[in-house]
Amino acid sequence: MLMVKPFARTRMDAVWLAVAAITVLCALLLAKGSTLRIAAAAALIAVPFAGYVALRRPLLFPYAFYVLLIPFDNLLIVSSFGTLTKVLGILSGFAVFFWCLRVKHIARPPSALYALFALFAWAFASTYWAVSGIDTATALPQYLSIMLLYAAIAITPVSARDYRYILAAGAIGGIAAAVYGIKEFYGQPFDVAGNLLAARLVVQTGSSSIDPNQFADALLFPLAIVTMLALRTRWLLLKLTGVAGIALIVAAISLSGSREAILGVAVIVLYYLWRTRYKIEMGIVTLCAVVAIFSVQSSLWLRFGRAIASGGSGRLSIWSVALEAFRHRWLAGYGMGNFSSAYNDYYLRAPQSHPYGWSSPPHNLLVQIGVELGIVGIVLLIVFFAAVFRDLRRIDPEHPLYEDRVMMEAAVIALIFVSMFIGLFTYKYAWLVIASAAQLRLVAANALTRPP
Repeated sequence: MLMVKPFARTRMDAVWLAVAAITVLCALLLAKGSTLRIAAAAALIAVPFAGYVALRRPLLFPYAFYVLLIPFDNLLIVSSFGTLTKVLGILSGFAVFFWCLRVKHIARPPSALYALFALFAWAFASTYWAVSGIDTATALPQYLSIMLLYAAIAITPVSARDYRYILAAGAIGGIAAAVYGIKEFYGQPFDVAGNLLAARLVVQTGSSSIDPNQFADALLFPLAIVTMLALRTRWLLLKLTGVAGIALIVAAISLSGSREAILGVAVIVLYYLWRTRYKIEMGIVTLCAVVAIFSVQSSLWLRFGRAIASGGSGRLSIWSVALEAFRHRWLAGYGMGNFSSAYNDYYLRAPQSHPYGWSSPPHNLLVQIGVELGIVGIVLLIVFFAAVFRDLRRIDPEHPLYEDRVMMEAAVIALIFVSMFIGLFTYKYAWLVIASAAQLRLVAANALTRPP
């Protein structure tokens, strides 16, 4: 009797035949030994499976892969289009959007998303009164692309398991970046005197490099993740691994010489000591972090001394000029992306103890928003960050995800703190923290987790 195979079985046979054909082809390509052919073989293997995962689990690929590579962002130049993380971010946005359409389910947006839309709408409206429309037109697409990815992630349903995988990707990426940075620091040539105390960790590949302050700030969220993992796990091996990861990340931050980042570490430590029940464990972790800081020779303490003598490396002078500009257009500002134009207009009109020079960056998020979008922009920015915390309030101390809430709050507070000394609103690592907080809200709201 003739039997007809079920459709599912036929489909699986086709999949296995395709895998077998790809494997044979890859073996033939690899046998030739050509680098191009080896790359083609790897692509042949990876692309079909990556496409399948992107259709079924887009938060694992490409989004988790995007999260993994964020600390290396500026090094991954793929073309004049931008970096690999930019490409993965765009793919992640499309992947989760089509997944939501396929499953016909979109989560309720967080209140922070509404506040962000209001802030961006005001930034877009500033086009009409901007000092330089070109600067505004250049700045807006950067904010729009990041905001759209955040919006897509914030309304995509996420399971507890995928949420953990994304956090793991962030932690692994941070530790890998720290190891790579430490290796690069001790592998670079120093001056004739071998003065390690005057050197800073600058991660560089070819003509691409990462600003040491941005590199260090990008490690704060991975530090918060690894620290919480080390605190709450009962497995001794995993706890020791976590402590080692903490030591590596803190050592890399210390080698970067970033003053605001090391203070951001202190913010995370203090918040954990206040809000968690792991007082003794946190004391041990803090001791390990202090040992890591003092076990490496870096320019960190020298830079702290110079900051006192130079008005925060000229930041106080920058802010005095910004304050003078703000006084003249305090309501609506000078337009998004127009800080440098406003700064140059008032550079010679404000008293400065330690002049920074022309066309300075703001080095402070509030100062930037105040000058560019006025008091209205500042209010909208404060409402946005307040909404981020408000979205997490439903996770009370009895909730099994309360420790995750503490972790996210510590990371957001550290982010806000460092943003008072450096511009980071267009950096992917900053929005990763905010997007992860939105995902935690979804996991808690849908009760898709088990007690840790």
